[in-house]
Amino acid sequence: MKKLLKLPLRLAVLPLIAILLVFQLISSVIVGLTSIVTNLLATVFLIGSVAGWIANAPSSLIFQTAELGIFFAFAPHIAGWLLGKATDLTLGLLDFLLA
Repeated sequence: MKKLLKLPLRLAVLPLIAILLVFQLISSVIVGLTSIVTNLLATVFLIGSVAGWIANAPSSLIFQTAELGIFFAFAPHIAGWLLGKATDLTLGLLDFLLA
């Protein structure tokens, strides 16, 4: 009886797994390419905050540029973590399908 209940669920999981795998492929390529840009932006903003500190710019401006630099530095890591969670979901669905 349990096998009869799992069969429709397994058939429903097949297209979901395919969609998740395509999503992961596209997202990995996008994150890989945009990480170059975000790292360059992080460098520009962090160097700008150091230059502002040297030039005695207002402290609020220095903190804003430093915060933007830190955000752009960590954005690819956050996106990679989210992709890791999507991978865990896909593996869980594959385990359900093959079990």
